[in-house]
Amino acid sequence: MPSNYAMIAAAAGAASAFVYASLLLGTPAAFILAYLAQLPLYAAGLWLGTGAGFIASGAGILVAFLAGGFAFGVIYTLANTAPVLLIVRQALQWRTNQSGGIEWYPPGGLLMSLVGLASALFAVLVVVFSGQPGGLEGAIETFLNEGLKRLSGPLGMDAAMVEKFADQMARFFPGIIAVSWLTMSAVNGILAQGLLSRFKRNWRPSPRMADIDLPIWLSGLTAIFALGAFLEGLGGFVSSNMLVLFAAAYSFAGLSVVHVLIGKLQWRGAALGALYGAILVFGWPIAVVALLGLIEPYANLKARAASAPPQV
Repeated sequence: MPSNYAMIAAAAGAASAFVYASLLLGTPAAFILAYLAQLPLYAAGLWLGTGAGFIASGAGILVAFLAGGFAFGVIYTLANTAPVLLIVRQALQWRTNQSGGIEWYPPGGLLMSLVGLASALFAVLVVVFSGQPGGLEGAIETFLNEGLKRLSGPLGMDAAMVEKFADQMARFFPGIIAVSWLTMSAVNGILAQGLLSRFKRNWRPSPRMADIDLPIWLSGLTAIFALGAFLEGLGGFVSSNMLVLFAAAYSFAGLSVVHVLIGKLQWRGAALGALYGAILVFGWPIAVVALLGLIEPYANLKARAASAPPQV
């Protein structure tokens, strides 16, 4: 790798860590800014290759440790550099297909890589907190209780209501955080690839949303976790959170189905805008979208839509 490329990668990593370090300010704007901390890392890796991704990540980790200390550096590493390194490595893989063309790593595989990493981190946390009273769920409930009680006075919230809310949130809190993290990683990767494509600096062609396909075995695991969510204790806790994570994956797969279903409509842009707007405003349409993703391997909706004549 040329030295100037290494310098660019290191600068991207430092920029990522500085953006993430804005969290130390504790302002609402800082949380929004920190959401984009992965963008420079993705840009370096998807532009200059996996080696550049490692250099950018190393520089970012160093700056994060210097800026916020050990705990902050570990959080930055797990939340930002780990998913970027995994996705950049996978995204730049390719092979020659039967017709002699290049076949890049599929977007569904990239999504499953993030799901797998989130699942692994969740499993590690479950093991780490297994010796605590109530395990990971108990630790989260204590954390939420203490945090919400500090707000209960100014907000006039009843202590019993705070405790009940913390108990309910603790049940699904890791899954909610995992979904936010997965979405953050996907958004930053898409933004980085889009910027690189605009300036013709992309290593690989941009994956299409319509090409996201999930393995059929995932539906079997989803069914198992759906049943396990009714259990008490650790089994129900793990199953509930894995079900939330899988629902997020199926939401992406469902959006893929929607993109294909309306792909031949003349007003497809307006339809997509209306759908994404409804999801942001109301929230519940994402459940319908996730259901589409769940049934797609069995209903073959995308294949049927692709073979249908264009609509006006």
